[in-house]
Amino acid sequence: MTELDRVASDLRFVRGVLASTDGTGPASIYFLWAAASLVGFALMDISHELVGPYWTVVAPVGFAISLFLGWRHAHRTGEVSPAHGWRQAWHWSGMLAAMALAAVLPARGLVSWDVMNAVFLLILALGYFTAGVHGDRAFLWVGVLMGAGFVVVTVIPTYAWTAVGVAVAVALTAAGMRGGRALETAR
Repeated sequence: MTELDRVASDLRFVRGVLASTDGTGPASIYFLWAAASLVGFALMDISHELVGPYWTVVAPVGFAISLFLGWRHAHRTGEVSPAHGWRQAWHWSGMLAAMALAAVLPARGLVSWDVMNAVFLLILALGYFTAGVHGDRAFLWVGVLMGAGFVVVTVIPTYAWTAVGVAVAVALTAAGMRGGRALETAR
């Protein structure tokens, strides 16, 4: 085998690995947010007063755990790209910051928490949708689902949040299962 043939073979291998991973993150991140969403959204219907404290703790802690899991995944799979990692961190931290800033409105009494919770869902929908446009396509569909969920929670008064939470949890779980399979075929 000539040097040129070996280089061509190596490039085909690398292209195959990149194509099979499809840019997905570790399944554990999808599962983490599926569980967090299911509990957090259901709290809106079950124990409204616990929603704020729940997300005040879960959102930043889940973000930190997600950063760690993504970093570990990148190093284990050899897909280390500091630029990609920073882009992901900035995207999700920007969404988290937007939600924290928006929380000033109901805290100052300018809008009700019920209205703001729906707006938080709309911010999430935009964040997931843009993550899907620029990265893992599964997030695009989760964002669309959250956008539809925004309409549902503003129209249906009873157990709408729980229904949206179940739908989002199922979508994230399915995306995580798909991502995990793609990673396994690359190894």
